[in-house]
Amino acid sequence: MNRVFLFIKNIIGLILLLNKRIRMCCVLNNIKLITDSSCDLPEYIIKKYNISVIPLNILFDEDSYLDGVDITKKEFYEKMRNEPNLPKTSSPSPNRFVKEFQCEQDNIIVISLSSGMSSTYNNALIGKNMYLEEDAEKRIEIIDSKNGSMGVGLLVLDAARMIENGKSIDYIVDKIKKDVKDISTYVVLETIENAAKAGRISSFKEKIVQVLNLKITVKVEDGLVNIFSKARGDKKSLNKLINFIEADGINISDKILAICHSNALDKALKFKEMVNNKYNFKEIIVSEIGATIGSYASEGALLISF
Repeated sequence: MNRVFLFIKNIIGLILLLNKRIRMCCVLNNIKLITDSSCDLPEYIIKKYNISVIPLNILFDEDSYLDGVDITKKEFYEKMRNEPNLPKTSSPSPNRFVKEFQCEQDNIIVISLSSGMSSTYNNALIGKNMYLEEDAEKRIEIIDSKNGSMGVGLLVLDAARMIENGKSIDYIVDKIKKDVKDISTYVVLETIENAAKAGRISSFKEKIVQVLNLKITVKVEDGLVNIFSKARGDKKSLNKLINFIEADGINISDKILAICHSNALDKALKFKEMVNNKYNFKEIIVSEIGATIGSYASEGALLISF
């Protein structure tokens, strides 16, 4: 009995040690990885790779919340349903980035939400300049993802895994900058009310969509959101989304597919099954769209990045 107890104790100790080593890999490689709350990476990935996430501000009239800190995804969608006015977002201040730069690592990589969607990237640059005035010894690389949600998240995940594998900061930055142009992101919107009120889609198009009961698919192109396709009903819109993957002409067996949803897990799992029936992705990650992107995508949206 004592031997069994000792064996189990040793196994638990080994697991804890391995987990600690993984979490410390960024420190050991002298590289800190930072992103913002638009990335929509699952919490287990953020914890596993010790990724620092700077929250954007979520505004409901006079009430302000830090995305993922003061308000959870569940609380956000409940509040968005019940509040008379739609939420707005604002970027982290440069000072928030400065605080993150005050760390033990000498090399820092920041991968941000598209500069075409937010001023987060520009504020990160300002924060970098502010910090380097005090400590010019550090190297800080700010990368504009030209994307949103898991389009950012996939770049961050790739950078985290390269850090874990001991790649140099030069190698990582060069690869991520090349990969920025290769990430495809599509979003099927359940409603375009939020996007229209935020100025992402014209009010005239919103009325047409409502009258015809269309599901709009938007695509992130060069950092901006553009209407890409229209279909009637979920089934047709999801079938189109499946076909967009093939149309992009990618090497699927070498790619990760991210499926992200706005409080619509059943829809995400259904789409995952459809994908598995047709394609053979290297890895599929299912995650939930947080408050930053959810403020525009609205509840019921389905997003894919690859």
